[in-house]
Amino acid sequence: MVMYMLRQAALFCFTFLVLCRPAVQAQLQTTGNTVLDGVFSEAQAKRGQAAYTAHCSVCHGDTLEGVSAPELTGNHFLERWREDMLDTIYNFMRENMPLGRAADAKRIPDTDYLDILTHILKTNGYRTGANDLTPDLVGKVMLVGKNGPQPVPDGSLVMTVGCLSQTRDGVWILFNAIEPARTRRSTTSTPAERSASSQKLLGTLIFRLADLEAIPDFAPDSHKGQKMQAKGYLVRQPKAERINLTSIEMLDPACGP
Repeated sequence: MVMYMLRQAALFCFTFLVLCRPAVQAQLQTTGNTVLDGVFSEAQAKRGQAAYTAHCSVCHGDTLEGVSAPELTGNHFLERWREDMLDTIYNFMRENMPLGRAADAKRIPDTDYLDILTHILKTNGYRTGANDLTPDLVGKVMLVGKNGPQPVPDGSLVMTVGCLSQTRDGVWILFNAIEPARTRRSTTSTPAERSASSQKLLGTLIFRLADLEAIPDFAPDSHKGQKMQAKGYLVRQPKAERINLTSIEMLDPACGP
């Protein structure tokens, strides 16, 4: 009975465009270190500064201010990468930078890319620690702002879990949803990813679902009231947040806790 009342209250709030949303900070979780924990050394950042000057400064500027390429400091940079693990930006650098490099050019060592990343972090004001950032740790450290973990930015590719329903005016929603987290796979999910989603407890958020018709072989009417994993691009819109879907999968036929 309590769960039923909570679900009805959630639908009522959505209909009147009032999100029953407590402080989202309570729903945010990290499962490891963040860049606030001093995850690289002073010596590593100095090596990174030298490597940056040699390979990156001509496009990104001596002080990371951006010349013919985007700046690597400030809010614009942070909004692009925050609430994701450092290996995302690290792998992007390894696979794409310097821009336009010749295929037969001498490859920059991976250790240099890692050092450059720590120089970027230090220039953005993150503190150093006792040890270097290593390849086995780069995927376990989250990039966050100075205030710690926050809701993911508008436009991010995200994944969330919640209950599928439809409002009286025909809008499909995910209610009792958890705070979205960044994801790297827009469509397919690994068995491990689905298993982890299945074990997540439901939350209190509501998201409108757009582009349901673009999901192949998905009939929403047959999944009403079921626990679902949704992926897509997050649109932060006051009182009517939505997810432009890229995939949606059933996790459990019942939408229990």
